[in-house]
Amino acid sequence: MAVAPRSQKAPAPRPGSRKWRVLVATDGSRGGNAALRFAADLAAKPGTSLTVITVAPERGQGETQEPRRRAEKSLATAARELGRVGVTAELRVVGARPQESIPEAIRRESDRMRADLVVIGSEGRDTLSEWVVGGVALRLIYLATRPVTVVRPPRRRRA
Repeated sequence: MAVAPRSQKAPAPRPGSRKWRVLVATDGSRGGNAALRFAADLAAKPGTSLTVITVAPERGQGETQEPRRRAEKSLATAARELGRVGVTAELRVVGARPQESIPEAIRRESDRMRADLVVIGSEGRDTLSEWVVGGVALRLIYLATRPVTVVRPPRRRRA
């Protein structure tokens, strides 16, 4: 897919062509919010549909409802941000199965919906131990069967 400069309009989808499906996974973090903004910019183009997900343990796994409440709060914040920029999206909490990691749940959902692109944020850790252990974005890159774009938030300025 070619990206046109902002001054040019994106080409209209061909008649009969299907929408380009973008999936963004967010947790409400700075990285997740940067990914949401990036995906919203893509979804503003004609012929693109956006699905926003956040992952929480499936109900009935003996967990408290707190992770689910945080996930729903994250989606509510995403909905407000998308509304502010005039982008519509499907918003959904994806349940992680028992023994399933967050990246595995994102991969499963991207495969289920046949996403053309998966967008995820990353804080971009700087220490070797954090890279060795890996994060959600890094693990998703290895697991994904769909293209993945990792978006880093702008660097914080030091006072």
